[in-house]
Amino acid sequence: MGPLRLGEVVVQDLRSGTTLRGAAGFALLCRQIPAYWPLLPLLSNPALRRRVEREFSGCANAGCTPN
Repeated sequence: MGPLRLGEVVVQDLRSGTTLRGAAGFALLCRQIPAYWPLLPLLSNPALRRRVEREFSGCANAGCTPN
């Protein structure tokens, strides 16, 4: 996977050893925590999936500029 960017979120599946980034990592997290199950169908919405990708990608391309 290489080095992570500041604020980047990755999720490791301990059963298989795979490391997932972005919406795929968030979906894995949601599948493991029953309270998050209602969020899984929302990830099929392309706009929401892009938003999750952007939020999990960390500070890259001026993504964390101060407001």
